[in-house]
Amino acid sequence: MYSETLFRMILLVVMLGYILPRAYYLRKARRSNPRGESYLQNVTESKVRLALLGISGMGADLLSVVWSIHPAWLGWSSMPLPNWLRWIGAAVGLVAVWLGYVSHRTLGASYTPTLKTKESHQFVAQGIYRWVRHPMYTSFFTLLATCFLLSANWLIGLLGLFYSLLIVERVGHEEGMMLDAFGEEYRHYMRHIGRFFPRLVQREMR
Repeated sequence: MYSETLFRMILLVVMLGYILPRAYYLRKARRSNPRGESYLQNVTESKVRLALLGISGMGADLLSVVWSIHPAWLGWSSMPLPNWLRWIGAAVGLVAVWLGYVSHRTLGASYTPTLKTKESHQFVAQGIYRWVRHPMYTSFFTLLATCFLLSANWLIGLLGLFYSLLIVERVGHEEGMMLDAFGEEYRHYMRHIGRFFPRLVQREMR
């Protein structure tokens, strides 16, 4: 019982540690839009995908918070997981919080929650982006893995898996957009930098 309470506290701290900086940078990005333009204008991706991403991603996040506060409400979808695996989830959560923060901070004004480019959009290849092309997506994957492992809840895990598959499918469209915007510079970047994880043998950018 003590470890279960501890897992609930850890998950709540991880969720807050991830969501609060993300909300700050999202607000900052929206303020950088031209006056009168919402972040849903000039979007180049399917509205169906956006809706499914919102339902699955926000659903997994919301249920994780619900489980942290009142796990009995999700008792019907709980599953047995060994404590050592749930502690791995706690460690992965620290990675998720760090990755989310540095990804948002590095992107700065170039961050958009949807697939579109701004007039002021810049190709970012410094900081964490020197090692991974999409570290923010990697932070999503690690956060969702944390939610599943700490909660030991198959419904949260299923929503997280569905969201992750949508993100993997989305990346191809995003990189096509980046190629249209930045051409050979981005193609060169793709050849040298791993998509979600650093390459085992990192090629030096020239």
